[in-house]
Amino acid sequence: MRIQVGGLADGIYRYQLAEDSTLLELDERFKNQVIVDATIEKSGSQAFLAAEVSAKASFECDRCLTSFISPLRSSYRMYYVTEGGADSHIDPSELQVVPTGFSVIELSDDVRQTILLSVPLKLLCSDQCKGLCPHCGANWNSGECNCEEKADDPRWEQLIRLKKQV
Repeated sequence: MRIQVGGLADGIYRYQLAEDSTLLELDERFKNQVIVDATIEKSGSQAFLAAEVSAKASFECDRCLTSFISPLRSSYRMYYVTEGGADSHIDPSELQVVPTGFSVIELSDDVRQTILLSVPLKLLCSDQCKGLCPHCGANWNSGECNCEEKADDPRWEQLIRLKKQV
């Protein structure tokens, strides 16, 4: 995934790019295209890129083990400067030094990293997911099961008796 900047006059340019997830070396969870909405501000031999990256991926819920598709959206910024042209106020994680006269900005690695970092640590089909019964494995999102709660801990027996009376 590349943007040609060689020969562009100073100014702001907008691009919308789409790339197949396999070409970005993303795993099989990412089945569709990855979309990048990019804005480049070119000034002399420098360029500033602001990119919005979006994709859809297939996951398995950590609570109920149901498969679901989730949209992922994230953004990143990058300054492309020639050697010796970097300002000290630019965050080093957003800075890429390029050779003088560069003509192409390669986005693939940054897009891949942005998408992978946007995957949540806890994958849930919904915030209200109830999960599975620890005794019979029934999906509590589909309805209650017939399992009785075990009172393994005698400290809870009084509370369980009160609950049954109500």
